[in-house]
Amino acid sequence: MTYNSTINYLLEFLLKDKAYVKYVGYTNDPAAWSHYKVVIVPSSFLKDHAEARCSMPQLPLKELEGMPILFGEPVVKQVNGTWVIYADLVASALFLLSRYEEKLNPERDVHNRFPVKASLAYKAGFLQRPLVDEYGAYLRKCLAQCGVELPQNALKMTITLTHDVDVPFEHRTLRSFLGGIRRGKVKTALKNACSSLDKNSVYTFPWLLEQDNRLPEAQKIYFLRYPIQACAYDKPYLSYRMRDMKQLVTLLKQNGVQLGLHGSYQSGADGSLIVEEKRQLEKNIGTPLTQHRYHFLRTCIPDNFISLQEAGILHDYTVGYADAVGFRLGTCHPVRFLSPVTLQVENVQLHPLTMMDVTLSDYRQLSYRQAWETIVQLIEQVKKHHGELVLLWHNTSVADATSYHRQLYNDIITHLTLD
Repeated sequence: MTYNSTINYLLEFLLKDKAYVKYVGYTNDPAAWSHYKVVIVPSSFLKDHAEARCSMPQLPLKELEGMPILFGEPVVKQVNGTWVIYADLVASALFLLSRYEEKLNPERDVHNRFPVKASLAYKAGFLQRPLVDEYGAYLRKCLAQCGVELPQNALKMTITLTHDVDVPFEHRTLRSFLGGIRRGKVKTALKNACSSLDKNSVYTFPWLLEQDNRLPEAQKIYFLRYPIQACAYDKPYLSYRMRDMKQLVTLLKQNGVQLGLHGSYQSGADGSLIVEEKRQLEKNIGTPLTQHRYHFLRTCIPDNFISLQEAGILHDYTVGYADAVGFRLGTCHPVRFLSPVTLQVENVQLHPLTMMDVTLSDYRQLSYRQAWETIVQLIEQVKKHHGELVLLWHNTSVADATSYHRQLYNDIITHLTLD
């Protein structure tokens, strides 16, 4: 199998401009090196993959100018005017962008998710560095040193504010009301059942929309669910024919946000369910859907993303760790899905998730100050590489009076408005 199209895509992704790909060669043939300004010498990664015997990079990782490299040697030589890089930055980028290690490592958590502590990025200490973007910056620097005129990067960080609508309101159905009574939430259940929807304890969408609208240039996406198979993790099941759901959908549409499909917990294990979930949700809300995120950030690579593509989903916002913030794909830029099985470039575009609210508080158990310092560091990384900052905040997290998430989200938006 040849991987020419994949290599070409990776070089375009690293260089951020296809016009400069012609200056960079990926070959171990010295006779061809003079045709390029910069050459990356391939390691055995692609050959090993084709022969089904590829192994994990070995720790500790070698470094090239402070950058951990996964394959090759941290050696750069000038050969007859050509910069020759023996660190295989292409294979290193492919390994990270394709989540190749998940193909090699069977370790999973209780939700069948690949855990952060099993990842190379965690073990090698570069999870909070968009390493693939660093590779790209290094290649562009090499081209500039070879006399290639690169335009000044006028791009700025883009911002995508996302919200998963898991529990839009509480105690508005008889089942939910009785459940609240059984759990001892008598006053809350009575208030939620008898008051208008706007006064519901978790219906914080007007506040979230107000915060989001402080960043007019940001993309705003609210992900809605439509599970079609019974599963405890997909509760509550809510009909879009009920008045409260109609009111919510109307509110979101009136505020001009984008609506996406929040794939069910079950679809995270069986991607074939996505087609019907998407069809049913589109039918009920009257809006075509091209954006998606899996519930619980639960994915089975590569089958889930192939299923999304087959369903007509163009953009996915799932790929991040539930148990840590950082750059799971090694980048803060949207990237087309690279299958770790075929190493081919697919059409669905993955938007790396930078941070999720409950990751900070529940999984990492960070204090407000620790969470804020972590967030600022991540924002600075995304800004440095002119990437896409993707935030995930739940309506329920900002409703919890014992949580810092309402204040934290407000402070993040304020910080971003000042940039």
